[in-house]
Amino acid sequence: MLSSVYDRLRLNILMEDLTDEQFKSVQPHLRERHYIAGEIIMEDESEGSDLHLLLEGRVKLTRRTRFGDEFRLALLHPGDFFGELSMIDGRTRAGRVTATDDCTTYVMGKTDFDVLLAESHPFALRLLLVTSVRLRSQNNHFLHELENTTRHLVTDVRRLERVIDASKMINSALGLEELLKVILDTAVRIIDADSGTVYLIDVKKNELWSKVLEASEPITIRLPLGKGIAGYVAATGDILNIPDAYLDARFNPEVDRKTGYHTKTILCMPMKDKDGKIVGVFQLLNKHDGAFNAEDERTIEALSIHAALAIEKARLYEEERNKLALEKELSAAHTVQVGLLPKEIPTIVGYEFSAMSLPAKSVAGDLYDFISLEDGNLALTLGDVSGKGMPAALLMANVQATFRAYSRLNPSPSECVRRSNELLFDSTSADKFVTLFYGLLDAGSNVFHYTNAGHEEPFFYRTGSGLSKLKGGGVPLGVVNGFPYDETSVELSEGDVIVIFSDGLEDAVDPDGNRFGCERIGEIVEQHAGLPADKIADEILNAVRTFVSDTPQFDDMTLLVIRRPARDGRGNIPLA
Repeated sequence: MLSSVYDRLRLNILMEDLTDEQFKSVQPHLRERHYIAGEIIMEDESEGSDLHLLLEGRVKLTRRTRFGDEFRLALLHPGDFFGELSMIDGRTRAGRVTATDDCTTYVMGKTDFDVLLAESHPFALRLLLVTSVRLRSQNNHFLHELENTTRHLVTDVRRLERVIDASKMINSALGLEELLKVILDTAVRIIDADSGTVYLIDVKKNELWSKVLEASEPITIRLPLGKGIAGYVAATGDILNIPDAYLDARFNPEVDRKTGYHTKTILCMPMKDKDGKIVGVFQLLNKHDGAFNAEDERTIEALSIHAALAIEKARLYEEERNKLALEKELSAAHTVQVGLLPKEIPTIVGYEFSAMSLPAKSVAGDLYDFISLEDGNLALTLGDVSGKGMPAALLMANVQATFRAYSRLNPSPSECVRRSNELLFDSTSADKFVTLFYGLLDAGSNVFHYTNAGHEEPFFYRTGSGLSKLKGGGVPLGVVNGFPYDETSVELSEGDVIVIFSDGLEDAVDPDGNRFGCERIGEIVEQHAGLPADKIADEILNAVRTFVSDTPQFDDMTLLVIRRPARDGRGNIPLA
């Protein structure tokens, strides 16, 4: 064993030019050392005065930058040596030496090294030669690393330039559909793909959706989260870089068969916002010069945040645009609604009338009308149109015109309502309907005829008998064609009151969500039936306002009061 160690040390790269006598004089002074894999043999910038001859195992020489990055300077094998620079110049170590494997070295001290250096010209020359080769090798290594770093920096700068240019294009689009196309075109261009799709996540439906062209027409496609390649990426946030689509079980070749396209490579990546939340998916197909690479992944990742921000901006823009459009529509609808209401309350000897409507901001579609007939009688309506906004306002106008026309042809409530129902059924869609109360006051005989088409039952206060409701009626208008509506009549005595109202009054809620309710309306009517009609209406509306406090009004509140007042002390009939 000693002979083997002797031979291996004798053949060390630093010792091979020594004479046998010179090596034999040095060999007894060499000290054997053992190190396990991963152990630090020398620390960078530490003090040291030993030269190590590597007998077994490998060691690596590294240096750390001030930024904490570690660069490997060399990997030394058995027969090599290390630690010579500190022996030559007396300065601290110029790097860290770490055992890559379990290692055995033989250490030469400073004194023996100096003697050998002074007495052996071949040793000095060999040391100089090896050191020169190492310096050249390290110079080449540093140059190579510098070139790689420069190449990466140039690539990063170019990628950054592409992303900046792409972000400018993306941020120039405001509409969401237009923006999706711009994002896709940009992503395809900057990584040299052939085509692709950009999906967004619909959180409410737990789906991915996108706009694609089919027969030159844009259509919306939807995919469940977790299904297919894009669904998997949306659900997991993983990056899928697929070099051969047909070898991936998640790929659906049916799309290629339908379109005639041949998918080869796929890069599918999550689109994340600044907080790391997944808002969509990039699915890019067929890179022109081969498979997608890590640089493509970094480029799309950099683009992702800009795309997500632009999408959020586009969504906010669309919300604001829709809000402004809705406000404009509601304003126009409110103008229509107000214009349909009677400009003045009719006057009939022996009767009082009051009517008022408080439209909600959303314009829900209440209407009321007074129609004076040629025989001196008075027709009146109060209804609630389905829907909101301009469609509801236009349907209101249609309903009002219909009843104004039919009431003059045949004022019978049941016949007028029946004809109006047939016309609305034929001229409106299935989701449009109207609840409506139609009344006809024969002031000469003091009889009130009425038909109720699915509306709230009015309150009827009869002097001496108290409060009840006007029963009878049928389904809302526009729902069932040919429905046989009933007609009912009541005689009005002095002091009697009829209060017709929309559901916006009883459905009004307080800050705790409690409904005002129909019972409260009846209590107010019964309590204040002796007041004039306009005062009764005021009492009801004031009670509702007090009840709801500052709760926003979400439905129209409409009220119509008919009252036959009692004669005064001189027997005169009041004139409203």
